[in-house]
Amino acid sequence: MRNHILSKMTGEEVEQYLDRGGDTIFIAVGVVECHGTLPVDCETIGPEAYAIALAEKYDALAMIDLPYFYPGGTVISNATVHMSIPHSIATLKQICRSLVDQGFKKLILISGHGPSSISIDAFVRDFYETYHIHPVHLSSMFLQLNAFGNDFGRMAEETKYLIYGQYRYMGQEEYLPVYPDAPAATLPRKETEPELKAFEKAVRAFGGYASVLSIMYSDPAEHGGGIILRSEKERSEACEKGEETFRKIIDATDLSELLKTLGDYQDYTQRLVEKFPRLAKLG
Repeated sequence: MRNHILSKMTGEEVEQYLDRGGDTIFIAVGVVECHGTLPVDCETIGPEAYAIALAEKYDALAMIDLPYFYPGGTVISNATVHMSIPHSIATLKQICRSLVDQGFKKLILISGHGPSSISIDAFVRDFYETYHIHPVHLSSMFLQLNAFGNDFGRMAEETKYLIYGQYRYMGQEEYLPVYPDAPAATLPRKETEPELKAFEKAVRAFGGYASVLSIMYSDPAEHGGGIILRSEKERSEACEKGEETFRKIIDATDLSELLKTLGDYQDYTQRLVEKFPRLAKLG
């Protein structure tokens, strides 16, 4: 194929893909929020890079340009675009309903933002009960952990420059800011307030994840990220390192079993609908 990005293909190219039995699309679910020294779309660019690279690897298509979904606790920042959870679910439902009508059967949603699971996972179950097609949600964090042996410490070290490589992969390196007069190597991240820390600790003591559901920062500087790049040369070096890491993650990502079993599971679901006709009325 000339390229794998749905919106960059011609209508005829999409028809040809579907006509030859193609049925898989990777959907990048983004967010726009404050993020330290990084552009506010950094957790949109990451999923888009994964969606395109995985579409190329698995003879699939990629859907990008979906940056506005539920952000979480950074709504205090004027840089964050706030979309509600119900709106996010409704938007995903409309998009995926169209994709199913168009002929896609395997919908893989990729996120790069922690609170994305709040809206995406709820959408997945609701969509499955209505259309009997099971979208799969892949968090980019788990793609990264898979590549580095489920070791959070190693992952954090290995992925230090990852987002910079993803901007290069997406042809958007020039959007990464350079700070020639910066005094420090990193932008200090402000500590969260004691009430938030205490609440998170108390909930997690019982194995809960609820603190993330209702987290709210008191200052945009509490949600930092990124490093200080003092020159275009440093930026280029960071992008090169990051792109190498990105390629490693894509090479280590084996979705063949997931894609096969997803097709089998949806055949199984259709048999259940035939066996229990009331399932067809759940939506």
